[in-house]
Amino acid sequence: MATLLIIEDETELLHALEQLFVHDGYDVVAATDGEEGLRRFREGGVDLVIVDVLLPRLDGFAVCREIRRDSDVPVIVTTALDDEGHQLQGFSLLADDYVTKPYSLIVMRERVRAVLRRCASRTGTAVAGAVAGSGAVAGSGGGVGTAAPGQAGAPPDVGEGGPGGSGLSGFGDIVVDAQAREVLRGGEPVALTRTEFDILRLLAEHPRRVFTRESLARQVWGYADDCGNKAINIHVMNLRRKLGADSVETVRGVGYRAGGRHG
Repeated sequence: MATLLIIEDETELLHALEQLFVHDGYDVVAATDGEEGLRRFREGGVDLVIVDVLLPRLDGFAVCREIRRDSDVPVIVTTALDDEGHQLQGFSLLADDYVTKPYSLIVMRERVRAVLRRCASRTGTAVAGAVAGSGAVAGSGGGVGTAAPGQAGAPPDVGEGGPGGSGLSGFGDIVVDAQAREVLRGGEPVALTRTEFDILRLLAEHPRRVFTRESLARQVWGYADDCGNKAINIHVMNLRRKLGADSVETVRGVGYRAGGRHG
């Protein structure tokens, strides 16, 4: 069974999250400040962390930074600070998701399931309890899973290795190796976060196809909502910063595509 560490100083919310996830079959470890949360994390056995930004003693960004020094355990950052600058700071610390308050418990449940599923699929292993109650439950994005056929930007399911089965895709001088989870630009490796890689891989395996923000969010996270759409924008900003301004093209009023200027 997956173990969740919840670091939250709002005691009513913390207790509600504990009850929800224990009822769903998860093991839950709780902390009410950043230092205690970091100590509980370092005791080991945690499969996912939910951490609030505004914590006493050590804020959530600092907790996330310390976790990322030697661990890739998935982290969901929560905060009442919903401006884009704070979201960008959260994702720059390699957070796997960013949820603004107030949020519904149903939405948080689905985000936890989606992050655990995504991380399990990357390693080829199942995290017990990752999909507790495996029937898809609609969140605020209206559903979980692949966009409906015919929806703008909705690609067919992409298996490991991409359409050609070689594991390699790309455009221009950018090469994406899906099996090794590596990216090269001009023959030089580029370090991407897990989510940045997943977005780039989708774009690279379907060059010149336009993806809406909603379809990218559903493919990467399994759901789409306003916060998820904003997160896509931030990850695309990071991809352009690391790979060049022309690596991902904006199709105004629709979404994004790769290879639009590379032929």
